[in-house]
Amino acid sequence: MTDARLGWFAAGFLAATLAAAILDAAPARAQNGPQFRGAQWPYLPAQPVATRPGAGPSPMADEPSATAKLQRSGEPDDPPEDGIEDDSDLEQSTPDGAAPKDGEISGPAEPGAQQDGTLSTASEPPVPEDGGDPTIDARPPEEAAVFEDPPPGYDPLLFVIEDIDPILTDRRPARLFRIEPYDPIGIRIGSFILFPEAEVAGLATNNVEGTSGGHSDVGAEVATRTRLVSNWSRHAVELRAVTFSSFYDDHPSEDDRDWTLEGRGRLDITRRTNLQGLVSRDYGQESRSAIDGPTVGQRPDVTTDVAALTLNHRFNRLALQLRGSLTDVDFSSTVDGGIITTNADRNSLTREGALRLSYELKPTFALFVEGGLNRRTYDAAPSDDILRDSDGQRYRLGIDFGGTGQVLRGEASIGYGRQAPDDSRLSAVDAFLIDSNLAWRMTELTSLLFLARTEIYDTTTTGSAGVTSHQIGIEARHAFRTYFVATAGLTYTNNDYDVSPIEEATLTTMVGAEYFANRDVILFGRYQHDAFDSNQLASDYHEDSVRLGVRVRK
Repeated sequence: MTDARLGWFAAGFLAATLAAAILDAAPARAQNGPQFRGAQWPYLPAQPVATRPGAGPSPMADEPSATAKLQRSGEPDDPPEDGIEDDSDLEQSTPDGAAPKDGEISGPAEPGAQQDGTLSTASEPPVPEDGGDPTIDARPPEEAAVFEDPPPGYDPLLFVIEDIDPILTDRRPARLFRIEPYDPIGIRIGSFILFPEAEVAGLATNNVEGTSGGHSDVGAEVATRTRLVSNWSRHAVELRAVTFSSFYDDHPSEDDRDWTLEGRGRLDITRRTNLQGLVSRDYGQESRSAIDGPTVGQRPDVTTDVAALTLNHRFNRLALQLRGSLTDVDFSSTVDGGIITTNADRNSLTREGALRLSYELKPTFALFVEGGLNRRTYDAAPSDDILRDSDGQRYRLGIDFGGTGQVLRGEASIGYGRQAPDDSRLSAVDAFLIDSNLAWRMTELTSLLFLARTEIYDTTTTGSAGVTSHQIGIEARHAFRTYFVATAGLTYTNNDYDVSPIEEATLTTMVGAEYFANRDVILFGRYQHDAFDSNQLASDYHEDSVRLGVRVRK
């Protein structure tokens, strides 16, 4: 898929979405906090670069979200737009402002006496139209919403610390996408709630290495996920721990021992301003499908440390977001045939900063523009003796549907990216950006999840400064019965190496089903097919895998 086709596809998608949203627009009003997107799609294939190497080949279902305690203060978030305060509760006075005289009646005049034979209909509800259903609420949605309890958009499991990086870390679209008869209730521990989850599955694959000439194997996978989240009216804290292990019968070199520790926090400075932060450590084995990943021999262990900070402030309809992050990636040494590879040329430190401005047209529809800069540095030069240190730029224009809508959530954007190496022997890499994390609940029984991601990754390939990777996926979910939900997905990834003639493409198809035995036990099955094509000799491969397992959660 060329950049031109991707550009026309993205432009058409955004134009159709924008037209539909504007035609269906409701009167705009300020909302409590900026609405941003995220979620990591549960069935994407291994990332082309190990930015999150801990993600195993059998990711668990979307993790249960934190319980967000609803703020029900009677004080409005925003002052009236015309600057006039509501004075309906002030004491009533006579027209000229003077105190009433003796014998005069203060306050509003009493209604006149009803005449004989006259029927009063003032207190009766309006009569429905002929043929109409009297049980249907005919009030406008915005009027009926005032009387709802809880208010519209409230989700007892809503994630509340999602603005660290709207594309990569917002899990709210996946929350809308999932159709489940039960929500996990968690275990209350003081003012915190613990959400534990465990999964055990059997696995069969005809290409365990995921390479040309791979072998068949069977194995088992064990995964756990635990989240401890606060249940406070202000501020928020979330701690998360994830483990994933696989055990193959004939090829232990492909076993995974991955884990992730993460902490998030939100400091509510004012009603309009908050500060969100994240620290995490991710440990795992590099995927063989990753850019520069080894196709044979020992796989290196990859440790990724991330620290990120986001400042959000809202000026009524206009919202500002300032983000910054540090990402340190460290690859372990490997031994293959007695030869030691240090992998120091792949160890990197990335500093990123971004500024986003968004304008809200209504609570579930906003336009945004974003610009970002990054700086990448490496410990050593690869075999061509050219250090890959570089500076990057990212610019995006998009649509944000927020994180509380019951029909649409997430965002979609297009833009431009550039990564320029310090060494003049390498040329700069330019790319057309398509980024999206969007969930659409079509009906109560059917939902769609659309994910797109474009990034410029560095490579140790001789003479090449980087790889432009485009990844586009769509997943559908349908509840055939209350306790039986099926899923189907399709993902396409294209890696285009700068200068080098290497070009790779992966097409992944998946079908699966879940049966909810009760609130705490889910049985699941999944089939996945991966087709990898490359213009390099003897590099193509196909893999079919089947998983059957049980998930237990509270």
